Amino acid sequence: MAWVLAQSDVKVAQLTGVPMGYWPISLPRLDFQLISQLASTALAIAFLCVLEANSIGKSIGNRSGDKLDSNQEMLGVGVSNLACSFFSGMPASGSLTRSALNWQSGAVTPLAGFMSGLFCAGAVLVLGPLFVYIPRPALAVVVIIVGISLINKKEILVAIRSTKSDRLVFYVTLVAGLLFALDFAIYLGVATSILLFLHKASEPELVEYSFNEEGNLQQMEKDQSRINPQISIVHVEGDLFFGASELFREQVRRVCDDTNLKVIILRLKNAYHLDATSVLALEELIRYLRENDRHLIISGARKDVYRVVRDSGLLDYLGRENFFLGSAQNPNVATRNALKRAKELIGSGPADVRIYYDPSKAPKKQG
Repeated sequence: MAWVLAQSDVKVAQLTGVPMGYWPISLPRLDFQLISQLASTALAIAFLCVLEANSIGKSIGNRSGDKLDSNQEMLGVGVSNLACSFFSGMPASGSLTRSALNWQSGAVTPLAGFMSGLFCAGAVLVLGPLFVYIPRPALAVVVIIVGISLINKKEILVAIRSTKSDRLVFYVTLVAGLLFALDFAIYLGVATSILLFLHKASEPELVEYSFNEEGNLQQMEKDQSRINPQISIVHVEGDLFFGASELFREQVRRVCDDTNLKVIILRLKNAYHLDATSVLALEELIRYLRENDRHLIISGARKDVYRVVRDSGLLDYLGRENFFLGSAQNPNVATRNALKRAKELIGSGPADVRIYYDPSKAPKKQG
C-alpha cells in the first residue's frame, strides 16, 4: 500500500535502508572529556533500562505465573549493553512492546528473546536494503496495538482506590505520558513515588509507655500520668534515616517539656535504618538533656542499630552504661535494665525492678 501511494506522489514516511552485510565493529574510546559530557545522560538511560526491564518482566510474570529475578534481569541487560558498545549498538532494554509481542506470540522461555535477537541480526545483515520499503505508520500501529494490550483495568482500579499516594502517582504518570516524552513521564512518576515514600517514611511514631499496677508495660493514655514522674519510656517505631531525624528530635524534645522529668528511656526495638543524620540528632539531644541535668538511656536496640551507634562514636558519648542491647529471647530484659539504670541516675532508692509477663501467653507445662 505504501508503494502504491508512493507511485501516486503521496509521501509515506519509511525506514532507512541498511547496506547488505553492513555491521561496523569498533572499540569504545576512553575519552574522559567525552565521559564527563555523557555520564549524566548515560546514568539516566541505564536507570530507564533497568526500570523498563523490571516493569515489563513483572507484568508478564504476573500473567504467566513466573517469578522475576530482578538481579538476574539487571545483569543480563548490563552484559548485553556492554556487548552493544563493541558492535555499534544503541542502549537496549526489555522493551514494553517487544516483550509483550514476543510473549503473545507464544514465547515461554528466555530462549525466545535470544532467538528474536538472532532473527533481527540476520534480517539486518541479509534484508537491510529492503528496510526502506517498511512504512513507519505500520510499525506505529504495531506499537499502539501491543501497548493497548498491556492495559490492565483491574490494576488501574487497585491503584486508584488503594491510597491517595497510589492515586496521585498514577495520575501524574498518566498525564505526563500524554503531554511529554515517555522517558520523562517515567522519571516523573518514579520521582513522585519516591518523594511520597520519603514523606511517609520520615514520620516515626513515638509512643510513651508506662507500667500498670500489675507490672506490665503498656501504652499511656493521653491524660494518664506516669507512675514515676521522673522517668519516661518512649517507644520509637519506624525508620530513623535522614528524612526522619528532625521530626524525631522535635518529638522527643516535646516529651522533655515536663519539668519533673529526669530520665528518658528510648526503646529502639522497632527502629530501623539509623544513619549519620540521626546519630547527630541523638548527640544533640543528649547534649540538650545534659544541659538541663537530665539523662538519656537507649534500650532494646537491634544489632544493626548498635553497630551504627558504636562505629559513629555515639556510644562513647552516651556512655556504655546507658545503652542496653535488645534480646530476642526476652524482649523486656533491656527495658528492665534501663529502668534499674534510670533509678540509679535519679537516686530513688534500691533499684529493684521486675517486669511481669502476661500469664495467658506463657507456655503450658507438659504433664
